[in-house]
Amino acid sequence: MMISPRITECKQCADILPLIKEIDCILFNMAKNMYNNITLMLNIPIYEHNMLVLLQYKRILTYKYFNSDYASRYKVNQIASRIKLLKYK
Repeated sequence: MMISPRITECKQCADILPLIKEIDCILFNMAKNMYNNITLMLNIPIYEHNMLVLLQYKRILTYKYFNSDYASRYKVNQIASRIKLLKYK
């Protein structure tokens, strides 16, 4: 069984819009690093898998914002804790 770490001390984890903004900020920083890697020949590591996962979470949160029953298997708190963990990878 795989260990699934969770952040439980999150006050704004139930709010979907701040999570979407946080995902946008993380994606912006990843895209900026990719651009700098190409133009300035830097060697900053880019984790493409994390980008794809963040985009999937953003889609789920966007649909959940309008329909709370969408993807009921994924809880907002679970997605928030995974976003926080992906932020520092």
